[in-house]
Amino acid sequence: MLRLSLLAALPATLALVAPTAPRRQTSLRDYTLDDAPIGGPLEPVANYILVKIDDGIDATKGGVFLPDQAKEKPSAGIVVAAGAGKAHPDTGVVVPNPVTEGDRVLYGKFDGTSVKYCGEDHQLIKDDDILLSWAGDASMTLGEVKCVADNVLVQVTKVEEETASGIALAAGVSEQTRTTSGVVVKTGTGRVAADGAS
Repeated sequence: MLRLSLLAALPATLALVAPTAPRRQTSLRDYTLDDAPIGGPLEPVANYILVKIDDGIDATKGGVFLPDQAKEKPSAGIVVAAGAGKAHPDTGVVVPNPVTEGDRVLYGKFDGTSVKYCGEDHQLIKDDDILLSWAGDASMTLGEVKCVADNVLVQVTKVEEETASGIALAAGVSEQTRTTSGVVVKTGTGRVAADGAS
């Protein structure tokens, strides 16, 4: 009886407005993991994050199109889902994930596990794998990015072209043997203490 009186109190124009766009019903059959149907959306636990991988570069700057085998694996994407965070091992205080759904992230090239979720390539990573994050609609510029945890972003100012003894280094020399110097341009918030404070 109360329900009927509430409906009667609504203006007639609201009851007759047609929906502007058809609603897409997501059925449980639409969710797949590695092409196998799963019972619902994937929900990472603890400090895991599901990232939809950005598309790779299809052509070089000179216009040469790259086949799939020659494309470099992208290491950036948009956060599809994130767990609540991990529990501190000593106190049990939950340390929240540094990113939320819709954020964009840059992570290490070999970090995480590749999965095919709902027919698209995704990466399942941990919060410690994130190098930088930024708002989903912003571009990855120095003003927009944030360092995560105790990460530091350094702008390289000088790359050594010769060794200390004066031997010239060839262009193909491993980056690990070259010394570089730079300026710190961004820092993260640091590690989280046992009580959950930054």
